[in-house]
Amino acid sequence: MRERVIAAIAYTGAALTLLVAACVPFLLIGVFTNAVAHAGLHVDDAYTGGAVTRRIDRGSYQIAVYEPVYPRGWQRIEPFVQIDFSPASALPAQVNDAIDLDGDGQPDVRISFAMPTTSLASLRGDVIALNGKYASLKDVGGDSFSRLLVQTVTKIVVRVPLRAGGR
Repeated sequence: MRERVIAAIAYTGAALTLLVAACVPFLLIGVFTNAVAHAGLHVDDAYTGGAVTRRIDRGSYQIAVYEPVYPRGWQRIEPFVQIDFSPASALPAQVNDAIDLDGDGQPDVRISFAMPTTSLASLRGDVIALNGKYASLKDVGGDSFSRLLVQTVTKIVVRVPLRAGGR
C-alpha cells in the first residue's frame, strides 16, 4: 500500500511539473516581450535604409528620400542613399525622375526604369549621377546590397551608392 501511495505522489508530481513547464512560457511571454522592447534594440539602418528625410509628391505617387547610410566597422557595404517610390501600383509604365537627394534644391540623380509588364519580369533601370557625390548605375536590379533597384509588394526601392568622399 505504501508503495502505491509513493508512486501516486511521484506520478502526480511529475504531471504537475510537466504542466508547469508547458505553461510557464505562455505566462512569462509578456515579461520577455517587455524586456526586449525596453532594451533599445532596433534593426540596423543598413537593412532599413535609415530614416526618411523628406517626401516628394508627384501626384499619383510619392518619392521618399532617406538619410545617407554609412557602414560601421564590421559591415561590408558601400555607403548609400535609399529612395522609395510608392505606391508601386500608382507608378506610370515608364518612370524618369530627377531627384534632389541632399536637399540643396538641385537634382542629384536621374532615375529611370520601366515597370515590369508581368510578374515574372525583373525590374531593371538606370541611375545617372548629376554630380560627383553619387555613382551612376547602368541596368541595375537587385545585384548588390548597396546598388539596387527592386520592387516590393507596395513600393520600388532604389539604393544609390555614394562616391568616396561623398559625405
